[in-house]
Amino acid sequence: MKTETKWAVIAAIILFFILLLEKIFGLQTPAKADTWELVDMVLTLVLFIVVYYMVTREKRDRELNGVMSWGEGFWSAAIMTLIFIPLSTFLIYVFLKFVNPDAASTWAAHTGDLAGKDPINNFLRLHLVSAIMFGLLFSLVFPLFTKKEEG
Repeated sequence: MKTETKWAVIAAIILFFILLLEKIFGLQTPAKADTWELVDMVLTLVLFIVVYYMVTREKRDRELNGVMSWGEGFWSAAIMTLIFIPLSTFLIYVFLKFVNPDAASTWAAHTGDLAGKDPINNFLRLHLVSAIMFGLLFSLVFPLFTKKEEG
């Protein structure tokens, strides 16, 4: 589980830095919300692709002596997802609370989600749902590319 923990921490920290860079480049404003959405989606997708590939490959090469079944790869990626979710949610909360408190409201206004709910909770809920969905999907898919049978 050392590999899964390492990559979950790396992914959560990079996700935090993505948010910081988006703030630094002025994307988290109402005027640039469309660009922010696109940049966030692309960078997060690239992050997930790299991390899920790396966690399954490293698990295979370093812990399983170069041989890994699809099931072993799936469980490695799924465990990484389970570790990543609370870490990334905490770091996003810290970002929204202390670095850019307006980001969640900007996102809510951009998406039309103004139902009187707390924008930070809505943002975190969106993150949780997408992290679970993409985590499960990537956990199912990436072991297909990194599995190696004996022989």
